[in-house]
Amino acid sequence: MRLTSWWKKPGPVLFCLFVLTSFLLLFTVDVTVTDEAGVRAMLPRTLGSAWSGDDVLFCQNPHCGRSWLTRQVTPDEAGLRICPENWQGEACGGELYTMSLGEKIALPADTVMLKKQYVKMDNPEETVFTSVVLSGRERSSIHRPEVCMVAQGNVIESREVISVPMQKGPPLKVMVMHLSRRFSPQYTRHSYYAYFFVGRDRTTPYHAERLIWMALDRIFRNVAHQWAYIAVSGERDADLENKEHYDEIRDVVSRLYPEISLLDNAK
Repeated sequence: MRLTSWWKKPGPVLFCLFVLTSFLLLFTVDVTVTDEAGVRAMLPRTLGSAWSGDDVLFCQNPHCGRSWLTRQVTPDEAGLRICPENWQGEACGGELYTMSLGEKIALPADTVMLKKQYVKMDNPEETVFTSVVLSGRERSSIHRPEVCMVAQGNVIESREVISVPMQKGPPLKVMVMHLSRRFSPQYTRHSYYAYFFVGRDRTTPYHAERLIWMALDRIFRNVAHQWAYIAVSGERDADLENKEHYDEIRDVVSRLYPEISLLDNAK
């Protein structure tokens, strides 16, 4: 069962489910919160023979805020990676972590977030960024990606769900946002941000559908599984009619998802 028609008008559905869930939870206190997820908490070093990746690490010094790739930083004697310098070229020494300081402060402490930059092996100038976010026990680690994109100064020019053929199982539905951000009168960056959500036994490109499934699981299965949020981002042509970046998204997702998925039909 899929809810592909409910997401278009999620308000009434979510309200009814909220009321029903609240009523049932008054009498049901044994909802099981599990650590069962649909993906592994990892990003592979390579995606087949096409892409090579490096982890993205973020300085936790509030006066720095730089990010580094693992190959740019040498571990110290204790095996820790330390920020070598800030943006002014001054020695930093801040701890490097898998999420930015702002993300670490804002998200629940048990949120798992991993980020990687992948470079096309036969074209080093072609790069994409990927991320996996696993919700913690509070289940508030994941929210609508549109909120973050706009907060970062991006304009969402359009959105579209595309189909990504998989080697095994049905095609995967992925939401693609076309973004633009003006840095100066002379320069506007055009990018894409593609994402989808993975539950213990299902996937969806719609945030509203994810919330509906979460409510249904609580009501009818008495369980709250761990959800994941997977994203791929990169550059695109300014012309929205140019869909060449769709090929890039399909290539990366079709290679990445089977590597991290725990769902039987994706292996």
